[in-house]
Amino acid sequence: MLSLPALRLLHELRRRGTLTAAAQALHLSRSAASHQLAALQRAAGVALTEKVGRTLRFTEAGLLLAGHAERVLHELEEAGTVAERVRGDPSGVIRIGAVQTIAAGVLPGVLTDLAAEHPRLRVEAAHVTTEEAQDAVPAGRLDLAVVSSYDSAPLTMKPGTHTEVLFRDPVRLALPAGHRLARRSGVVRIAELAGERWIAGEAGSYFGRLVPALCHRAGFTPDILHRTSDVAVLAAFVTAGHGVACVPAIADLARGPGMVTVGIDAEDAGRDIVVLLREGSRGRPAVQVALAALRRHRLAESAL
Repeated sequence: MLSLPALRLLHELRRRGTLTAAAQALHLSRSAASHQLAALQRAAGVALTEKVGRTLRFTEAGLLLAGHAERVLHELEEAGTVAERVRGDPSGVIRIGAVQTIAAGVLPGVLTDLAAEHPRLRVEAAHVTTEEAQDAVPAGRLDLAVVSSYDSAPLTMKPGTHTEVLFRDPVRLALPAGHRLARRSGVVRIAELAGERWIAGEAGSYFGRLVPALCHRAGFTPDILHRTSDVAVLAAFVTAGHGVACVPAIADLARGPGMVTVGIDAEDAGRDIVVLLREGSRGRPAVQVALAALRRHRLAESAL
C-alpha cells in the first residue's frame, strides 16, 4: 500500500527537482527521504526514479505515479474543505504568512478580528518573504500569504496558486531630513538621484530589483552601498545619512525623526499587495473568513 507521506514526497520531488529540496520542503533529513523513496518503489513494484550522474530522474512510471499523487493530495484538501463546511463553523488550524510591512501594519488587526469572531479557529501567523511564500503556499506549509508584487518585478506564480489583489501600495523615496531634496513639494525625478548612494533590498529579491530597475530606466546604474529588506534597518540607515532608498508607502516611515519621504516620477513604481492561496483550499470556510478580514483591513490601508 502506498502511504500518504510517500505520495507527498513523490509530489515534492517532481515539483522541486532534487531529493534534497523535496526533503527540506517536508522537514525531513535527506537520509529519511531517501529511505522513504526506496520504500515507495518497493511498494510500487517498479522503478520510479533512476540515477543520471549525481541526480535523480523520473522514469515513465514515476512520472505517472507523481501525477496521481498530485491529484490525490488535491482531492484530500477538497475533502477537508467539505468536512469543515458540514461542521458549519470555521475551525481547526489556518496558517497565514505575510511580508514584513503587512505583518506589522495589517496582520495584527486581522488576528484580533479572527480571534473575536471565530474562537474555535486557531490562527498561526508568520513573517515570510515573498519568495518563501511562493513555495510555502503550494506546498501546504501556509494556507494563505500576503505578499508584494512590484511593477518593476512582477510576481511569478506557480501552478495551482490563486491570487487576489488586496490594494495598491505606492513606492516613495526616503531621504535624510537634511537632504537637498527633502523639502521638495512635488515629485522627485529618479534621474536627479544619479549621484546618490543607495540602500536597496537584498540582491535577487523582488524588493531588491526595484531600485536597479527604476534607475536603469532613468538612464544610470545606481551606486548601491547597503542592502537590507528590513524596513526598520533601512530607515535607520537613511536617517543616519548613509543613502537614499525607495520604500513602500504603507511602511509610514516618515513618522520617524531624521527622515522624510517624497513622491517619485514613476506612476508604475508601486506594488500590489496580493493574497496567495491554493486553488484546492479556496472554498474552505477558515480561508474565507481570513480573506474577509484581510479585505476589511485593506480599506483603511489603501487610503494611506
